[in-house]
Amino acid sequence: MKALQTKLQALLTGLDPWLDAAFPIATALICVKARLAAYSLLTAYLLLRLLQRSDRQSWRWILISLLVINAGTIIHDRDLKPGSASDYLIIAMSFAAGFERSRQQWQRSLAWITSCLLPLLGFSLLAGDNLIQETSSFTGFNINKLGFLAGLLTTVSYGWMRDSQQRTSTWLARGGLALGIISCSLTQSRAAIAVPVIAIAVEIALSHAWTRRQLIAGVLLALALGAGATYTWYLKPQANYNLATDYRLGELNRVETIRCWFSSTSSSETSLLLGMGFGRPAQNFCGPDAIPSLKAMDKGKGLQHAHNLYAQVFAETGAGGLILLVGLTLAALRKAWCVHSQDGQRSNLPVVIYLFLMALGLTFWQVMMINQVLVGYCLAALTATDPDRDAAGEATPATQQP
Repeated sequence: MKALQTKLQALLTGLDPWLDAAFPIATALICVKARLAAYSLLTAYLLLRLLQRSDRQSWRWILISLLVINAGTIIHDRDLKPGSASDYLIIAMSFAAGFERSRQQWQRSLAWITSCLLPLLGFSLLAGDNLIQETSSFTGFNINKLGFLAGLLTTVSYGWMRDSQQRTSTWLARGGLALGIISCSLTQSRAAIAVPVIAIAVEIALSHAWTRRQLIAGVLLALALGAGATYTWYLKPQANYNLATDYRLGELNRVETIRCWFSSTSSSETSLLLGMGFGRPAQNFCGPDAIPSLKAMDKGKGLQHAHNLYAQVFAETGAGGLILLVGLTLAALRKAWCVHSQDGQRSNLPVVIYLFLMALGLTFWQVMMINQVLVGYCLAALTATDPDRDAAGEATPATQQP
């Protein structure tokens, strides 16, 4: 058994630089609506990543067992149905898959993740006017899921650029950032455009020693951009169709939905403590009858989710789940800030800020497994080890426990 495990680890070590190629391949498969193949590939990817160092970290076998047992649920395409427990499981496994990898390995991972923009942008351009039409979308994701992925990849490419130490990788990262900006613009998703800009701006603001003149100029620029976006999205009338009115109604819709999910969960002691379960039990409390603006938008089935990660976790799991999620969010932000300020690693902070902000207006793991895997895997970058520690770990005998 020891000889078999040794051979397995040697094989996985050789494959390590290429395993993350599963990300762009899976993205391309999703773009051609081969989601079953894409999800199967991502599940195999998680299995291989979890098997790495399983000789020294026996806890990995617990997640490997869960992955094998629940493979059918994980791979199953949930289409536009609300989230389920498997969504949380995928994120946890993805985090474990990237747990305590070296910073050099993460540099390669960032390159592979950024390369997802190539199929995403390519198929977006081919889709043309059909890109943002849900019924004929080339991907099968709606605009929120497509926008979330484009925004995440843009933020990752920015972080890769900030941490790159070689000229070639820096220029590749800049190219990825340019592709990400184009991809976000094509989605026409407000969150996909605004949130990466905010996350990147915060990182730049925290990294720069500002003079008074620069600070004033930066604040004025931010106010001008915010005012321009507000006017374009919510105030500017259009000749044939007043999109601004629809946007304003959509924001009201989201606010009422979030309020409904919180208030309905708090209505009984059992729901407050334990939640209402996943999916339909929570959704049924907040349909068109509970939210009048849904009728005005002619959405007979109501919103599929809370449009707020914290509201949805509270409704599904109760006060305990909400407290845990808030605690994890604060811990991630604190860790990202410590790594940013003490170790000079700048790729983590903008990604964590992006995920935190998107969580306020979107349940980012909703339906799309590629989003769930990338969220968990990118958060695992917070556990990256320095080269000396990683080298010491590789020198440890295969049978020795950590």
